[in-house]
Amino acid sequence: NPPTAPTLVIAEVVCKLRKTRLVIDWHNFGYSILALKLGDSHPMVKINKSHEATFGRFSSAHFCVSNAMARQLRDDLNIKTPILVLHDRPPAIFQPFQSDMKRYEFLSSLSETSEFVADMRAGRCRLLVSSTSWTPDEDFSILIDALCRYSAMASTTNLYLPRLAVIITGKGPQQLMYLSRIAKLMEQGKLEKVTIQSAWLSLEDYARLLASASLGVCLHTSSSGVDLPMKVVDMFGAGLPVVGWNQYEAWPELVTEGVNGLGFGSTDDLVTHLVDLFGGNGEKLCALRRGARRESERRWDDEWDPIAGKLFGLPCEVQPEISSPNA
Repeated sequence: NPPTAPTLVIAEVVCKLRKTRLVIDWHNFGYSILALKLGDSHPMVKINKSHEATFGRFSSAHFCVSNAMARQLRDDLNIKTPILVLHDRPPAIFQPFQSDMKRYEFLSSLSETSEFVADMRAGRCRLLVSSTSWTPDEDFSILIDALCRYSAMASTTNLYLPRLAVIITGKGPQQLMYLSRIAKLMEQGKLEKVTIQSAWLSLEDYARLLASASLGVCLHTSSSGVDLPMKVVDMFGAGLPVVGWNQYEAWPELVTEGVNGLGFGSTDDLVTHLVDLFGGNGEKLCALRRGARRESERRWDDEWDPIAGKLFGLPCEVQPEISSPNA
């Protein structure tokens, strides 16, 4: 995440010297990310917030990733210049598989999943995927605890539940801590019906893994409450339904509950979703997948052309509403 201080100052000076207009594309706030480490009341956090508010007002216009962020820019940072909401869309590489044959061919070629393919074909195993940077703002203990409880239920009271193959992609500072915990739980027999593996994949293989999975899990908590996780956008691009942490304001702008995904606010909620989606005849999961596939049809051109076209004077058929400071 590039530091807004002194980036905004430098950008403003350069624009003044070159007689160029400045447009800021907000994906989050630098001060809210700094607050994760220092706390909301730390002087540096307050200084950074003041810096972003002050120099943000000099910009000619703004893009941001959610309506909630537009409101915060307008009401909290007191931005008066035009604010356009430009929702993130997935890169073209994230696409659904068009046939089960292609899906199983890929899973058979991937070392992390090849051993599960036969059980997946028979309906005895489901593939769960989560992506993380293994940082403190994503509490992976929620997922681990939920998987332990799912395994216990699948071994005792809910024998109809399928086995879960869980692939967690990414690298980060807390990776070894969580992997050590997972290894101990496996040794203790608490993950009898769940296999958890970490993976570091090429972008191409990651995109195909998402398209092959049964369900995606997102633990993004949002430092500001108004940013949106690209990992969910990518999952939707691959036609993958999502269960995710929903305790922040902008969540409903990304996920439509019961249509393309489900939100949770606790381990209990997550366990309930896993049992509901993987138990029974699978119709609930199929319904979410249909919704995710519909969402995958929305691409960058659908967002960029009408929104950015309004600002840059490009020809487009649909003109967006600009978030007015008086709205």
